[in-house]
Amino acid sequence: MVAELSPEMISEHPPELIRFVSDEAERDADEVIQLLTVAGLTPLPGETAHFPPGMLLDLAAFVRLRRWEASGLSISREARLPSAAAVLWHVINYLTAAVGDPSALSVAGDFAKVVFDLAVTGCAWTARPELGADILLDVIDEDLLVETFAQLLWTFRHDIPPVKGDTPL
Repeated sequence: MVAELSPEMISEHPPELIRFVSDEAERDADEVIQLLTVAGLTPLPGETAHFPPGMLLDLAAFVRLRRWEASGLSISREARLPSAAAVLWHVINYLTAAVGDPSALSVAGDFAKVVFDLAVTGCAWTARPELGADILLDVIDEDLLVETFAQLLWTFRHDIPPVKGDTPL
């Protein structure tokens, strides 16, 4: 399903962000469908399944966290978010509670926004289309960066051919 974007939205946000959000939402939806299929929760042909929208969003948060954890990305740990397994238990618990009290679904979807906001602010928007991977953004200490780069250059100083006119180290 392709959503139409308003001209205001297009003019207010960078195209890279719009593409990132669209691509990531599609990726999450595909993975939630796979999860529901493996769990045997998809409808039979010709039938329709009805899931609370917030539950689907929280399952998207679960699959995203699971993907980050499997890739060794630390973004969710650094943000002090619960593990993917804890999010799945959260979804199961509010669905179980909703059987007796439908108002238990009022929390459904809240966690998804936190995880998606973290993806938008913590990941490079163009990394997946250009590199095929999730790349985390980080703020690095400039002194540490210079020191690390200097150590790298020093380590490989004999492997770098001298520039004409330079004296070798």
